[in-house]
Amino acid sequence: MTTQLLIRDVRVSLEAAGEDPIVLAAAHLCVPADQVTGAEIVRRSVDARRGRPRFTLSMHVRPEEIPARLPRGVVVAPEEDPLSPPPKVSGRHDVAIVGTGPAGLLAALRLCEAGLKPTLVDRGRELESRRRDVSDPFQNGRLDPESNLHFGFGGAGAFSDGKLFSRKTHPAVRTVLSVLQKYGAGTHDEIQVDSQPHVGTDRWPAVLERFREDLESRGCSFLFETKVTGLEVSRGRLSALVFSEGRLPCEAAIMAPGNSARDLFAGLHAAGVSLSPKSFAVGVRMTHPQDIIDRLQYRGYAGHPALPAASYQLTEKICDRGVYSFCMCPGGTVIPTPTEPRRLALNGMSNAARDSGEANAAVVVTVSPKDTGSADPLSGIGFQRRLEEVAYQAGGGGYQAPAQRLREFIEGVKPTDLPEVNYRPGVTPADLHKLLPGWIADPLVKGMVAFFKKMKELDSPHGVVLGFETRTSSPVRIIRSADGMSPQVAGLFPAGEGSGYAGGITSSAVDGIRAADGLIHWLGRS
Repeated sequence: MTTQLLIRDVRVSLEAAGEDPIVLAAAHLCVPADQVTGAEIVRRSVDARRGRPRFTLSMHVRPEEIPARLPRGVVVAPEEDPLSPPPKVSGRHDVAIVGTGPAGLLAALRLCEAGLKPTLVDRGRELESRRRDVSDPFQNGRLDPESNLHFGFGGAGAFSDGKLFSRKTHPAVRTVLSVLQKYGAGTHDEIQVDSQPHVGTDRWPAVLERFREDLESRGCSFLFETKVTGLEVSRGRLSALVFSEGRLPCEAAIMAPGNSARDLFAGLHAAGVSLSPKSFAVGVRMTHPQDIIDRLQYRGYAGHPALPAASYQLTEKICDRGVYSFCMCPGGTVIPTPTEPRRLALNGMSNAARDSGEANAAVVVTVSPKDTGSADPLSGIGFQRRLEEVAYQAGGGGYQAPAQRLREFIEGVKPTDLPEVNYRPGVTPADLHKLLPGWIADPLVKGMVAFFKKMKELDSPHGVVLGFETRTSSPVRIIRSADGMSPQVAGLFPAGEGSGYAGGITSSAVDGIRAADGLIHWLGRS
């Protein structure tokens, strides 16, 4: 068997990006192309430094002979460490999953592979009905608190940007990407090769529907419009999930809610399940015309057909607080994502083509548990709610967003007019600096000024900031032991972003798999 090599950091021009990988590999190894029997690009990213964008590739290569001396950046390819299939669980067991977001869905698939047939419970509606509910805040300024951009089949990810990149290196990452590709999230190159895989809001619903059909064919069942309010516990073990109307007997459950399941967190806290406050971040959504970001990153190559819509990632430390850009959406749109009446939260999204003409990103400041002024594990939720109430009132109701020109926000001057932005149902001029606590507003402004020193073009008269981004991550963690289980309730396995153990689609899905493995192991020995 021919040894496979891994070539890292092959830099190629935009014009050479479409060349045969065998030709690229041979040139890097300094051998004739006919001495390379195969080559595959396994990772691709854009390097826009020094004003001349190039692609950086990692490649698996099979040469006829291994060179006596490997060039720099070339190693014998390490063996893939695939995720092993779970052991089969004997007997019949009633198991449930709370939440149908990425953590819940991947956990369900893993449990099915072990021979279990879980019931998935979600407070929101199935996807087709949910589409209408999701559009209401945009079109009519109305909100359904039980079916919206956070609650319902697919969770917050169903209508999200669909970013799949993750810093995790767990073997389950490759499994997650393969599963999502199988259900139509994108091509192999888009999902497995691109360093920042992105599905797009327009593609996600069809991916989720295929996922659901597969799970149902394996014996899973779904309960929609079913709100979990608490637990029944017998002799320290989970015996049932309690709904607002009824109950579901089960001996084990994966608790995988989204980060907006505020009343569920309160119900678990009241039931004696240990929670702890955790750090999160709040701030604004900053928008610019996309062509400004393209010129900033690509210079004279802006608009080149081989280049994607440009993005950025910035971070600073201001007065011992992190200030950073988050969830950057090139070619996207700022959207209202509230879950409670008369409270406004914002997020960003973009379709697969990323062609809205507008770029947006959250710019946020870290908030630690001590900042909320209470030891109550739910105090972070109270802080988020207060900001969301302020934003709703300043926007004038109907989920219009308070907004301000970026330069006016930085300079602390009274807001005037606003340029056109994609946000619907609309924006209202407001002094965001005065709406935020000083310990958030001041680091935010200083952080932005520091960003402008790195990327001067961001300081643009066309820039706008909208308030507020409050749901960057869960402000609560549902405590779990080393075995993944709640210390108070045997059979309860917290997982995913809402439980405080992940951030984003891929890491949440990986954590769902981990929770499923913990549940499988526990059933096998209990």
